[in-house]
Amino acid sequence: MRELFSTGWMSNRGRQNVASFLVKDLKLDWRLGAEWFESMLIDHDLSSNYGNWNYAAGIGNDPRENRKFNVVKQGLDYDPDGKFVKLWIPELAPLADKASPGKIHVPWKLRPSDLRIAGVQMGVTYPNPIIEAGEWKKHYSKVLDKQGKGIKSRGRAKQKRGNNFYSRSGKKEKSTDCVAAHLRLPRHTGDR
Repeated sequence: MRELFSTGWMSNRGRQNVASFLVKDLKLDWRLGAEWFESMLIDHDLSSNYGNWNYAAGIGNDPRENRKFNVVKQGLDYDPDGKFVKLWIPELAPLADKASPGKIHVPWKLRPSDLRIAGVQMGVTYPNPIIEAGEWKKHYSKVLDKQGKGIKSRGRAKQKRGNNFYSRSGKKEKSTDCVAAHLRLPRHTGDR
């Protein structure tokens, strides 16, 4: 979101992840996201933008209500060394070390000592997550600490929301409404 806010652009994968997170995890009306992206994108295309948001919401030509991106898995798969995160969230850059670069994707799961060494204070220098989706949990073990051990999940996930796309059970998960904005960069000034 910082990239979009600063430049007016975001990759298609980023757009899909944001749409899924806002609609499926935060339970926001898809039209809010579509309108925000319409106002921010320098390459805005009405059909493409609204079509993608319909797709994320599970309505339209390919209606599947349980389609959901796992943002932790997406980060580990498509930014394994944390280069993109380091670029746009520099306060987390010290977390992406060579021994376990994936830590940058799950700072809220790290040991206090690792955060202290990196100069990261959850809730102060970087916001606490406003939600921790249940399906993220199975990907925490893919993030290795310096001793080569997976980071264990600390008990049950805080909140579960929406359908778990990675589960065939189709069970609905609990949800609550909460949204927080943590953008601290100036808005781009390009013509649209």
